[in-house]
Amino acid sequence: MEHRGPRTRYSSTTPYRTPRFQAHRDEVTGPDGRRGDYDWVQAPDQVRVAALVDGQLLLVEQYHYLAGALWQLPGGAVDPDDDDALSAARRELAEETGYHGGTWIGHGFLHPLPGLTNCRVHLWRVDQPTSGPTAAESSEADLRVPLPEAVAAVREGRLRCAPSAALVLSLTG
Repeated sequence: MEHRGPRTRYSSTTPYRTPRFQAHRDEVTGPDGRRGDYDWVQAPDQVRVAALVDGQLLLVEQYHYLAGALWQLPGGAVDPDDDDALSAARRELAEETGYHGGTWIGHGFLHPLPGLTNCRVHLWRVDQPTSGPTAAESSEADLRVPLPEAVAAVREGRLRCAPSAALVLSLTG
């Protein structure tokens, strides 16, 4: 039996598993004392990178199967081959934009959907990275946007990736 805040877990099953995620069903006692099921998804941690080059923010316009076309900061999954979230952030920035190096600063992490997954999104800022060749997917297009325009895009709903929006807004404070 494992106690997690106001819930106590009695058992756990994994009814569905893929290489990318696992769906879990836990039998729990809830805050009201009743026993029931709690379904949740285990997925790899993610990264997002705010790369600033000469006052412009590097964004990626990417088509997502479930959400459609989105403006977002470069990023993706922390892979098993990555040493840590920073190495994943460096890899993702280079793959998606061709940029590398620069001065890196960590901005912590967010839980994007805390009722559904324990996945975290690690946030990074890099100043003055150097350009290089890209390995962008065909569904990605690179954009260079002045920081004030990126902030306006968040406020106007054009930049709708939540971790990207949070990181962009944190750059102005």
